Amino acid sequence: MRRFLTKLAITVAALFVFALGLDYIITHSLWHSKVQLLDRYNTAYWSEIDYNMLIMGHSRGMVQYSPKILDSILHTDSYNISCNGRAIDAQVNLFNIYCRNHPYPKIIIQNIDHLTLHMSNMYEREQYLPYIVYDKKLYNATKETEQFNWSDRIIPLKRYAGYNNLIKEGLHIKNKMYSPWNENKGYEGRERSWDGSEFNKIDKIHFDTNQQAVQIFENYLSDCTKHGIQVILVFAPMYIGISEKMGADVDTMFAFYQHIADKYGYPILNYTYDSISYDTLNFYNASHLNRRGAEQFSLKLAQDLKNLLQ
Repeated sequence: MRRFLTKLAITVAALFVFALGLDYIITHSLWHSKVQLLDRYNTAYWSEIDYNMLIMGHSRGMVQYSPKILDSILHTDSYNISCNGRAIDAQVNLFNIYCRNHPYPKIIIQNIDHLTLHMSNMYEREQYLPYIVYDKKLYNATKETEQFNWSDRIIPLKRYAGYNNLIKEGLHIKNKMYSPWNENKGYEGRERSWDGSEFNKIDKIHFDTNQQAVQIFENYLSDCTKHGIQVILVFAPMYIGISEKMGADVDTMFAFYQHIADKYGYPILNYTYDSISYDTLNFYNASHLNRRGAEQFSLKLAQDLKNLLQ
């Protein structure tokens, strides 16, 4: 019996060491990945560049703000760290990672809209997997929303279970889901034409807030004030039909954000009713500008920011 238990212990130990080594290889490879899913986190953790302006938001931030255009007019060095498909909690988590590894930026352009003040919903939760073992603060900030637990940090490879494409990326095996992207300082202009099919199915669009998300947002703005960061809140253009389907909620949204902006002394730039918003040639769906619209907007925003910051 003792001999059997000894062999079993040796086998288990060997498997644990193998899993630990494989986990290390996959994780450290993902830290250097350039796929869209991970690039912003890798920039926040490892980039040797200290950007003096950050652009924050969800997918509307990612596809609508061009750092190169903004930098060319404002003479800044900016990066777009917007989180695709993610609300304010994830945006602030990424911002905190950046600030733990770099000096605080001087300026933040924060995209705001009717979807900002919610909590994230596990969309692409695998984006956290390469980091939560080594960053306890990130683990603590995400364990509830992403349903992580102690075993994801302790048992090698356990957190990667079911994410085969991410494992392939970590082992440098080609996969269709995580292909390298042509990022432009975090900006992803999309060459797409208008498709209003999903928008046409919606009768009413609401402005709702989550109280926990509002508190996260206010704590983040308070921290920016404490560290001398100039925050500019921006309502980027959205197809005018969204405003129409929001009805009175549009004014409620404007008033809500204005109250918070006044509380912390930050300006709001509002492009909801800009001429860009009325032309579907500028959009690929009702919420997102295509490259044509995004670069028109970025030029307009840059000029307005230049006047505002002066």
